[in-house]
Amino acid sequence: MASLPADFPENEFISKNKTLVIYALSIITFFISLGFLDFYVLPTLKTTDIITHYAIRTVGGKNGTKPQKLSYHYYTQKGFTFSTVKNYIEESDIELEYSLVFKSVTKIKSKNNDYTSDISSSLSINGIQFYFYCVLLFSIAISLKILLSGKRFSENTFYNIICFNGFMVFLCLYMFYLY
Repeated sequence: MASLPADFPENEFISKNKTLVIYALSIITFFISLGFLDFYVLPTLKTTDIITHYAIRTVGGKNGTKPQKLSYHYYTQKGFTFSTVKNYIEESDIELEYSLVFKSVTKIKSKNNDYTSDISSSLSINGIQFYFYCVLLFSIAISLKILLSGKRFSENTFYNIICFNGFMVFLCLYMFYLY
């Protein structure tokens, strides 16, 4: 990023919208941080539930190749949804632990097995959402450093901050919708 000379006047668009972008990025950071706190730090609630049905997510299967199983997506009687990688949950009676705020499933146990390490939905480290949110948080940190640094920057830099973070927010919301 090339900074502009100190005597170069700041772009009118940047000066009008810089504060708005800083507030928007701060609000996004707050909600993502709340999600991580909810999933990893805050206490959880326990319930027993019954798996009503599941779907197998696959990848590949083109040009005559056999599709590979990516994950199993489960639906329960009490309305919880979650995904697991690798292992299929054979028993329908399960015990779930879920987060307080967003009701994300954090632990899954059956009478015979513990499937907690296989969870791939929500902000579990096995899931894609975890990594998308981490990239977004890293991008927001860099963007806020640039915006709050006091140094002048180009209009292109400002547009890049808005567009990349906006695109990452879109991807995160889409992943939240899918999983």
